[in-house]
Amino acid sequence: MSLVQIGSGSSNLDSNIEDGFANFVRKKNIKNKIYIVEANDIHLKNLKKFWKKEKNIKIFNLAITPDNILKKKMTFFYSEQDKPNYQIFSNSKKFVKKHFAHGSIKKKKVNCLNISSFLEKNKLKKVNYLSIDIEGMDFEVLYHLDFKKFDIKNISFEHLHLSLWEKLKIIIKFIKHDYYFSGMGFDVRKSDWMFTKNFRSKKITTYFLPFTPRRIWKKYSFSKLIKI
Repeated sequence: MSLVQIGSGSSNLDSNIEDGFANFVRKKNIKNKIYIVEANDIHLKNLKKFWKKEKNIKIFNLAITPDNILKKKMTFFYSEQDKPNYQIFSNSKKFVKKHFAHGSIKKKKVNCLNISSFLEKNKLKKVNYLSIDIEGMDFEVLYHLDFKKFDIKNISFEHLHLSLWEKLKIIIKFIKHDYYFSGMGFDVRKSDWMFTKNFRSKKITTYFLPFTPRRIWKKYSFSKLIKI
């Protein structure tokens, strides 16, 4: 089975922060097929440079959108204050302004593909690990994804920008499809949650553990034990 990372930045060539997904792949010496998707073309050169020795990796310059969006192109926004790394690249101008209130906001058109179309196009009916970090669109992409259509074993996503209601809605959806909270993903900032299909955790744990202080649920994080 394959691994998919949506929202990679410059991977470990970003001068501000490490990429936990890249660390995981390199540490485990994973030979599965890996699909890396990044919307901002400014990161492509670094991505290709970082992964040039790995023959099992495909890199895509695309914005992955929810299944209810069929646009082929969308306008994305970023701030000059964020250079040279441009970590905040979003289809929401409001989202960018939230991080850079006084910086000038730039925009660019980006090629898009909704998540189901991307998975189908690359024949990814079975995915071992799906990692999502797409600056505020994480909820929409996961909420509209048909879990019955694809066999995805592990899913991690950045939860920081989700409202409480969005967090509850996505947890309910995960439980409905037999996914249970398995702790933190591999983000070095510990800002992502991981859910695993048919995991040994229980519904009560999945409802409440994500909302407890990190120092507590770090103790109950099983993501390091999961075989990918």
